[in-house]
Amino acid sequence: MKGKRVLPKKFILWIIGSGLISSLAGFSFAHFWYNPSSRAWIEIEFWQQWLRFGETLRLSHVEYHDLNQSKYENLTDQAINGMISNLDRHSSYYTPIQYKAFQEDSHRQYFGIGIVIRKIKEGVLISKVFTGGPAEDSGLQVGDLILKVSGQSIADLELSEISSKIKGVAGSSVMIEISRHQVTHRLDVKRGQIQVSTVERYEVDKNQTGYLHLIQFSSRSSDEVSSALTAMIKQGMKRLILDLRDNSGGLLSSAIEVAAFFLPADQLVVELKGRDLEEFRSFRTKPAFPKIDVPMVVLINESSASASEIVAGALSILGRAKTLGEKSYGKGSVQTVFKLSDQSGLRLTTAMYYFPDGSTIHEQGVMPEYLVECSDENESKLRIQRNFNQKLMEDYEFDDLFGFAPIEDVQRKEANRVLLEMESSPSLHE
Repeated sequence: MKGKRVLPKKFILWIIGSGLISSLAGFSFAHFWYNPSSRAWIEIEFWQQWLRFGETLRLSHVEYHDLNQSKYENLTDQAINGMISNLDRHSSYYTPIQYKAFQEDSHRQYFGIGIVIRKIKEGVLISKVFTGGPAEDSGLQVGDLILKVSGQSIADLELSEISSKIKGVAGSSVMIEISRHQVTHRLDVKRGQIQVSTVERYEVDKNQTGYLHLIQFSSRSSDEVSSALTAMIKQGMKRLILDLRDNSGGLLSSAIEVAAFFLPADQLVVELKGRDLEEFRSFRTKPAFPKIDVPMVVLINESSASASEIVAGALSILGRAKTLGEKSYGKGSVQTVFKLSDQSGLRLTTAMYYFPDGSTIHEQGVMPEYLVECSDENESKLRIQRNFNQKLMEDYEFDDLFGFAPIEDVQRKEANRVLLEMESSPSLHE
């Protein structure tokens, strides 16, 4: 057995001294003193742990049987990745290559033409055309079958590949060849930014129960929700189901604006707290119109995250609505990306959101008051069903379009039952 190799103390002190001197280079004293990450260089505990890591790195590099795996760079990448990823599931480490790709993705903008496509046995079907988008302006319609993109047949391509071919630089054009009632058409469609409504659907049924499905929170959400609620009030809405299933979040400011339709003005919705007092901020509602005071149920599932969890959780905690469905994702934190000296990066959780009662959704999610589970298979079918368009029924059967028979939305059905129960039992509405 080989003995333990120990570095001479003078050599260790030289390393520490060199690291401290190099770290101070380029920093003013004020910057060094008030920057917590810089102050670490004069903390004894930092150097104790740094030496621990250095010893492990050295021995692993020298003694591990596979030299390819035990290269210094490889060992360091794995160590940093393990350290950061074990903090929480939202923190991560980017190698220099990954960090460069992250930066490019953050600044790159992809533009499409404003359609939703799906594969059926007859080919690739346009199942949705967004209002006011380039596709609608160019004459594409729901029910068209795409044959070629830019002169290339897409018969053997996956949907993701077809989507990539359709997307491109804003202002550029793409030639779409389609079949409509067995007649071939070639349409030149100019790519552009697609304004997708965040209100996917709203309606009021015969029992005067309103239903509003909000798919994300954007700068337009407040105006779109306001218009939908105003229309629903005119249709005689007496109770409301706010569907936040599959809503992955979006702008926090938008979420607060949407919550304001259902809460009093100046109501605390959520607080942001970091390690320092400067990172504390509270978010309150402002006066909003229309003001909705009917009984409410909010639908959530495992894909409801971030801003949607804040809205659902706040409405529940403040006693304004009941939550129903499945436990939400659990994203109640803020991440900041830091660039490192070797062009790698760290994505770290730097602050957390807290509800008015002091609770948080971070890593916990919102547990609905009424747990109504939905299988993964049925959730997938319900997502597909939402693209149902009555116009398609003129040419296709439901089974031909979607590959399955229509299924019932049990969570929405149960929400209807709970709302009626709330009306007959005042204690449930308090």
